[in-house]
Amino acid sequence: NKTIGDFLDVKVGLQTGSNERFTRCWWEIDFTCISKDYSLDKGKWVNYSKGGPFCKWFGNNWAVVNWENNGEEIKNLVDENGRKKARPQNEKYYFKEGISYTASGSSGVSFRLHQHNSLFDVGGSCIFTTSSYGNINYLIAFLNSNLSFFLAQTLNPTVNTQVGDLKRVPFVQPNASAESKITSTGEFNIQTKRKLCSYHIIELNFEQSPLIAFQGASLKDRVLAFLNYENVKNTQVLINEAIINEPIFEVYELSNADREQVEAKMGKSIGQFGITNFEFGDGRTLVDLFIDEAKITDEVVLEHLRRLPLIDFELDKIREIKEAFVTLYQGSNDLEEFCIHHQVNPINVWYWFKEANTLPGAKATEIALEFLADAIRTLLQQDDDGIIPLVGLPGEEALSQRLEQHCLQNGFTAAQYMQLDNLLGRNLNDYIMHSFFDDLGNLLNVFRHFPKSPFIWHLSSGQHQGFEAYILIYKWNRDSLFKLKSHYISHRVQNLEYRQITLQDVNTAQAQGEKETIRLQLQEIKLFLAKIDELIAEGYDPKLDDGVGKNIAPLQKKGLLRADVLKTTGGAKSQLEKYLKADW
Repeated sequence: NKTIGDFLDVKVGLQTGSNERFTRCWWEIDFTCISKDYSLDKGKWVNYSKGGPFCKWFGNNWAVVNWENNGEEIKNLVDENGRKKARPQNEKYYFKEGISYTASGSSGVSFRLHQHNSLFDVGGSCIFTTSSYGNINYLIAFLNSNLSFFLAQTLNPTVNTQVGDLKRVPFVQPNASAESKITSTGEFNIQTKRKLCSYHIIELNFEQSPLIAFQGASLKDRVLAFLNYENVKNTQVLINEAIINEPIFEVYELSNADREQVEAKMGKSIGQFGITNFEFGDGRTLVDLFIDEAKITDEVVLEHLRRLPLIDFELDKIREIKEAFVTLYQGSNDLEEFCIHHQVNPINVWYWFKEANTLPGAKATEIALEFLADAIRTLLQQDDDGIIPLVGLPGEEALSQRLEQHCLQNGFTAAQYMQLDNLLGRNLNDYIMHSFFDDLGNLLNVFRHFPKSPFIWHLSSGQHQGFEAYILIYKWNRDSLFKLKSHYISHRVQNLEYRQITLQDVNTAQAQGEKETIRLQLQEIKLFLAKIDELIAEGYDPKLDDGVGKNIAPLQKKGLLRADVLKTTGGAKSQLEKYLKADW
């Protein structure tokens, strides 16, 4: 039969020649400057599919690329010999809707929607519909099927699937009945994943934190309400993936022996696994309970659920699965991986997780971190200059005070605000002072070859905490340095010196200790001020579009940050040195 290459266009895209110069994570730049429709607004920054980790259906929409004046700057970039560095390939496909995929990784290839008004690169190469076949929802469903994965791995058994491999995958046009069934299931999965992305701060379609969106008497209850909702939705997606496999086999007219060969290599879809379908007091079974919870009305899905084989788990096996819930969501151990590892249907996992009421610590901390990032970003955005001290000053409340007010205004009780300590696993104020900045940088380090890109920076005078402040990169500029000196640091010094005077005649051990602390803090601030003066004298003039790497490198070099952002290993080739020498 014919192949994907006969029906569809599989293309590599833009190679910028310098990702450091031309690409950003979307949160690094002014959100309003990201193009909504390039044909109309000609925006400088355009969404850019760059691959990323294993991700099916929807997601990994993190990057933007400088395409001002149709990529004029990229196209004119040359090396020391005058040769053009960039390769803007297949431009006629730019801004078209398609299917992006992650080409490499131990989990295999994965396919997801490439949205219109986006560009794509080589690592995030794309598949586009043609006049020969144009049903994109069917195509994503087929490509995420077990048969597609089997064919891709057979054609190229390495972890790096190439464009040429995809073009060779046999493609059979489905009949109307199979196409309709698979299309609606694929579309549901895409929209479900899109909605789940809206609860995560790194996604372009982020709307709000689960701690705001979901209700509960305690923050633990809110997190569990979200995780139970997320598990229901992901279970539906996994069930649908199992449903998709069957008609795909029929479209390709595979014999039972063929199917067994595919399943032997790829494993059975977990949505086909048997289920412990116990009954409740009201006469409903577990499947009935799941159908009600998920509000499933689609007859195809209902039929699949009611045909699931029934199995019994030993009590020890159930206990083992429940005890493992504390590791759920750690690293790549998502619901699918968890079910594969324990060979259990996701419906059982959904119910047992809900029944166990176990809060996975790593996931709770991540949700709390994302909430804090969004809340602190909002507070800094509302602030006139985007600078908030961690210790209160005259006319300037400390960050902790503003954060508490923000939480109370957004539906938290005073008790729930205090429960942030439990989610973080440590005192909130201590976390903000010592760990938030570093953790935010790690959270936002989504591409392996990109530097960390925190949009909130923690300026710190040093270990004695003479001066500590958070700043927002969207408001950070050369004038901010002068504002730090004349207002924030000046007032902090005045407060410390006044406190020194009040302690002059107090000779208790506690007072002596405080006097020594203040002496060290003032000394530390003096050095901090000298470094700021050096930056000003050196002409430091940050521009938001230059990116976190270039703008933060001089601050890190001077030791003005609570934690390093750029890697310092590798000598002259280190991230820090590279961005210190950036010439754009």
